[in-house]
Amino acid sequence: MLISSNCPTTLLHRMVQQRLRDLTLGLTDDDLNRLAKRLIDDANHVSGDLVLRAAKRGRNASELMGVVLSRYLIRRELGQERYFGWYFLDDYADWLGQKEEQIADILALSPETDQAGNKRLAVVISESKYVDYASLSVKRKESQKQLRQTIDRIAKALFGDPGRLDRDIWLSRFSDLVLTGIHFPANAQLDLSEWRRSIRDGNCGIYLRGYSHIFVSAPTDCPECSDFAHVAECDNTFQEVFSRAKLRQLILHYWNETDPGDVRRANADEDVWAELAYKRPSDRITTLVQVPKIKPTRKEIEEANQTNTGIPELKINDQDETSSMSQHPPKDILKPAKKDNIEATPCLPNLFNQGAPNKPADTDEEKAWLKQVESQTKGALQQFQLQSKLVSPILTPNAALLKFQGSSNLTVEQVAKRRSEFLTTHGLNLISIHAEPGLVCLSVARPHRRILGIAEAWSQWNPDCANGNQELLIGVKEDDGSPLLYSPRKHAPHALIAGSTGSGKSVLMQNIILSIACTNTPVQAKILLIDPKLGVDYFAFEKLPHLQQDLITEQDAASLALNELVQEMDRRYRLLRENRVNNVFDLLKKLDATEKPPILWVIHDEFAEWMLTEQYSEAVENVVGRLGVKARAAGIFLIFAAQRPDVGVMPMQLRANLGNRLVLRVDSEGTSEIALGVKGAERLLGKGHLAAKLEGEPDIIYAQVPFVETDFIDRVVSSMKATSLPPN
Repeated sequence: MLISSNCPTTLLHRMVQQRLRDLTLGLTDDDLNRLAKRLIDDANHVSGDLVLRAAKRGRNASELMGVVLSRYLIRRELGQERYFGWYFLDDYADWLGQKEEQIADILALSPETDQAGNKRLAVVISESKYVDYASLSVKRKESQKQLRQTIDRIAKALFGDPGRLDRDIWLSRFSDLVLTGIHFPANAQLDLSEWRRSIRDGNCGIYLRGYSHIFVSAPTDCPECSDFAHVAECDNTFQEVFSRAKLRQLILHYWNETDPGDVRRANADEDVWAELAYKRPSDRITTLVQVPKIKPTRKEIEEANQTNTGIPELKINDQDETSSMSQHPPKDILKPAKKDNIEATPCLPNLFNQGAPNKPADTDEEKAWLKQVESQTKGALQQFQLQSKLVSPILTPNAALLKFQGSSNLTVEQVAKRRSEFLTTHGLNLISIHAEPGLVCLSVARPHRRILGIAEAWSQWNPDCANGNQELLIGVKEDDGSPLLYSPRKHAPHALIAGSTGSGKSVLMQNIILSIACTNTPVQAKILLIDPKLGVDYFAFEKLPHLQQDLITEQDAASLALNELVQEMDRRYRLLRENRVNNVFDLLKKLDATEKPPILWVIHDEFAEWMLTEQYSEAVENVVGRLGVKARAAGIFLIFAAQRPDVGVMPMQLRANLGNRLVLRVDSEGTSEIALGVKGAERLLGKGHLAAKLEGEPDIIYAQVPFVETDFIDRVVSSMKATSLPPN
């Protein structure tokens, strides 16, 4: 059927020319006139109906420009020297079984023969929108939906596993379109009947890709909104958003007939254009008659597979002839790692950077998982109509840390509201959502966490032990893998540790004790250790020469020791006045000091248990209240730990004086708010996964506490016991 129209295209020409003029391309009127004509001519190569609709309805002039620009990008991407067939999919709505408003815009088919003589067919589907900035969010979603519906139908038919019955129908359609829609020159060395047979039989490799192209044309002060993202639930399918500035560059490339690849690559954080991946369609479905009572032997299966032509390959089940193999259980995050190769040495600082392994390289499996999470997260953000411009992906021992460019269309609050949807719909467990300057950072939990040993963590640590050390390594930061150092001099003088059973609280305390002992001699630092649990977690430290006295496990002895701390603090202040210095640290550097007292670390585990006793609670509040004001200069630092530091056992005044918060996984949001000051610690993964709120640091720091083997502690303590200096 032939359709003709006397609808004039003069008005369409003017509308296209005006849209070009609004872009301030810097072209003359004659150039704009020729450019508009070229756009209309190229639209006619796609579909005359596209031009007729634009001539009848002015708004369709923008659609015409978007389709032609999308066609230009695809042609340049595949190569202008190839043969192309262009099909306006609205003309094939019935053929696709979809309504016009539910399908993409154009289909491009481009056959070629590779160097080995194999036939290949590139199939590219594009859905384009030429819009203003105000409607960008809505049009992005609409464009993705139309593209997804079209790509999904074709991809499942061609490459579905298991194969589908409509596979042959689609291959036949493509073979017919290639023959009727591509104008091959008379001298082309092509056997068209052979091409048709190759496509129909599924012997032709097919490259399938989809694009959602969004061109933002207005207003003149349009912000930079360019973006590149994977379309969720569709392989090899992408959305490219071009801001007004990028659109102007594209049209100038089109006018000058140059390659727009630089504009596209500037948008993307990955090069998806480097290679065209062709693959064969799924095997044709064949009905087989099976005799279930007769089980083929291994030899019969192997012979059948050798002569198999098109029938799905039969699988040999080794468990039928051999015993089944046991499955390996998942690795526990706190499973002891390889023994740390650290020798006992009199010079304790030599434990660092000596025989310690560097961070292991990411495996191919881990890299593939990170790539998959990037794609899933981008797709989820797109479905929620949130910006998904990825700035940097980082693989940490616990998670994939994805940093997205922040904007009014992507905030921490917007993502937090959809946390449950990330988990239930997309299978992404968001551990944390936090802000950095210009960024929104999402941490997605790893299915298999990596064990971080203390030797690996200490290999990055270079403590200054000349006059003793007060900067303790307590973990490795997740954002950059650098050591997390806790310093009572740099941060607040006292700290609270909170964490439920299995969170790794005891491991954190062991790290703190080892950091003190291995970077200070017993003359430089002393440790007062209090544990209501009778010291069951600290047996290995009983012979540590740094202990001020034996491990305190009784409440009365603990009360007496805490009260003596106040007396010791007052004594040290008199000593400072006598030596004319402001603090203990200056006193330790003074050559003619009358006395050089050691730094005193008071570590109180499970203090909440004794805080239920009124007498002990009053003593602790009084001691901590006085030490909170004056202890830093005196060189006395408190570290209190509890599973649940609830309001009943931890009054407001006590919490205020324990300014540093080292929080592992807790049981509830309420406990997180008490311990950390905000919600979120209840989502930590346990076993050393740490959220640190250190006074003076702008944000909460997420880190992993290194695992410490008992054998390592025993060797270090034995070394110190053998080489410790006699007491003063």
